[in-house]
Amino acid sequence: MPTGYCTLEDVRRALQKSQLPGDLSQDKQIAVDAITSQSRWLERTYKRHWYAATGDPILDEATEIDIPTEPRTRDDEHDISTHGAMVHGASERDRHRFRKNSDALLEAGPRYDRCRRDRREPKQEIRIAIGEPEALESPVDEDVPAYTRIRLDRKDVESINELHVINADGGYDDWVAESDYDGGAGLSHRGEDYWGRVNNDGISELYLNVHAMDDDIASLSKAVYVDWDYGTEGISRTVRRAVALFAGAEFTEELSAQVPENAKLYNAETKADEMRDRARKLLEPDQEVP
Repeated sequence: MPTGYCTLEDVRRALQKSQLPGDLSQDKQIAVDAITSQSRWLERTYKRHWYAATGDPILDEATEIDIPTEPRTRDDEHDISTHGAMVHGASERDRHRFRKNSDALLEAGPRYDRCRRDRREPKQEIRIAIGEPEALESPVDEDVPAYTRIRLDRKDVESINELHVINADGGYDDWVAESDYDGGAGLSHRGEDYWGRVNNDGISELYLNVHAMDDDIASLSKAVYVDWDYGTEGISRTVRRAVALFAGAEFTEELSAQVPENAKLYNAETKADEMRDRARKLLEPDQEVP
């Protein structure tokens, strides 16, 4: 059964409030397809997933739509963040002046120094989000974590199922499966080897303790693979109305294309635009959509 964040009854109400035909019995499949496509569009655009809690009335009302009842899962690939700025003078070529009768033949020239710079350890290039910026440059107490941060591609992280971090051999260690590492999603795991944070707008970030990584990690590119669950329990009335309005607009345009007389009678294009505008206003940040 198709999946969506609202019911046919929600779409019927949205159409009636827009003074459009609200009887979906003759064109039920068009309405179902509209709910499905607009629900998927909403999840991708706003990077958020909602699911109904046990006993939620929407589950009884939905007959043609499968309402989500669980978080969704993603399996993503990430690079580890590096420094975004150059230290003044660091990008300049080293200047060496050779004087007559000097020991120049025994001195290390610019090519040698440049090679040494090029062999800088990848771990030393990691950007630190929480902790001492000098954590990788000088001896520090490794019991004090220094975190680098990865922005996850969906909001509302609920759990971290697998966390594969690159090691010195170019392979990957699963920090979730191995007993040497501790962590999880939520503030209760702050201070551990890894933890997932959700801010007030639902934006999810994964923090990795660089001291828990191998000293000679093979690469910072494609260094982390994470399997994780995300979602918000409870499909609010705001979300249901927004999806119903988007779906109602699509339904109206599709029906008008099949029956041109409807477009002339109800000014379908204008009505559809008005419904989309109302839906976007419902989803504005100050509406605090849960």
